[in-house]
Amino acid sequence: MSNDVGRATASHAIEGSLALAAAMGIGRFAYTALLPATQRALAAGDDVAGALASVNLGGYLVGVLVARQLASRPGRGVALRLGLAATALATALGAATTSLVAWVGLRLTAGIASGLVFVLASAAALEGGAGRAGLLYAGVGAGIALSGTVAALTPAAAGYGAPWMGLAALAAGLSLPAWQGLARAPAASVPATSGSRGVGLGLYRLSVAYFLEGLGYIVSGTFAVAAVRRTPGLEALAPWTWVLTGVAAAPSAVLWARAGRRMGTRRALATAYLLQAVGMALPCLSASASAALAGAALFGGTFMGITTLAMDAGRSLAPAAPGRIVGTLTAVYGVGQVLGPLLSGALSQRLGSATPGVLAAAGAVAIGGAVLAVPAAMTVSDPDPAR
Repeated sequence: MSNDVGRATASHAIEGSLALAAAMGIGRFAYTALLPATQRALAAGDDVAGALASVNLGGYLVGVLVARQLASRPGRGVALRLGLAATALATALGAATTSLVAWVGLRLTAGIASGLVFVLASAAALEGGAGRAGLLYAGVGAGIALSGTVAALTPAAAGYGAPWMGLAALAAGLSLPAWQGLARAPAASVPATSGSRGVGLGLYRLSVAYFLEGLGYIVSGTFAVAAVRRTPGLEALAPWTWVLTGVAAAPSAVLWARAGRRMGTRRALATAYLLQAVGMALPCLSASASAALAGAALFGGTFMGITTLAMDAGRSLAPAAPGRIVGTLTAVYGVGQVLGPLLSGALSQRLGSATPGVLAAAGAVAIGGAVLAVPAAMTVSDPDPAR
């Protein structure tokens, strides 16, 4: 019996991983890989590009909040399938229109769909235990690498819509295993774990740091490829930096979870934040190919790890009611993500360069790392008892 459960858990983790590759790596992040061509097609400046990203991220937050209500209900499989179908459809329709109004609707739809799939696929895949989380979340990085590869290999002569159609077909194919398997998995009642592992963080401090992460990381997650594309001599390298971001992201959840067990969650989180800040700033401080590639590797190698560690820290603060803490963290992170592209895009448009906005975002992440780096015994303004 236990072997059957183990096989089912592994199978669901693989199906969930492929679903996240479709909904997150393609539905949410293909926009980053294809942003330069999309801006040209829409005649959109950085302010409009940032606003579209914020619409998508606002939709993601809505999808997450809705999915939280459905995660333990019998009808969650229907919602998961709707999210997967909407991902492929919104990606395909991106190839069919250059209307800015239509694009607002498409990015909103893709955002809601990605939020639904992320929560519902995670819930279904991890009900047998959290041991498969690394395999599950590797799908986000794999999808990012796929979107970057399609962007890099599609010839310009194929036209603006070709990569969007190719990615829509990939999203549909990647969704099939979850559609046929994971969506049919019955919702199970998962007992709460007992005992906090004492991560050395209170909810207030963790929330502030996680808000700053959402605010900062998404700026690189939106404008990274476009910024490299505008660097003289690095135009052809731009989509490949996004491929490297995905390749680095794929194993990062597993590696940072191990680091958290060895270093302690707080120290591992602080380290990941500071490495990410360096990775975000590097391409702004040097116009070399090595800086662009190193920045992509550091950024990709940390952002999913930070999510994994922060969620783990949140669950440990309230083991009897983890949903409340995880919901709070997801909400503050989501607000940061909505604000980040809006502020950075407006700043870039006003100053004529993406560099100040990216450096400001890197600074926000660095401040978040500093907030985390202070040992609990030295803080006096964090009254949460779970420290």
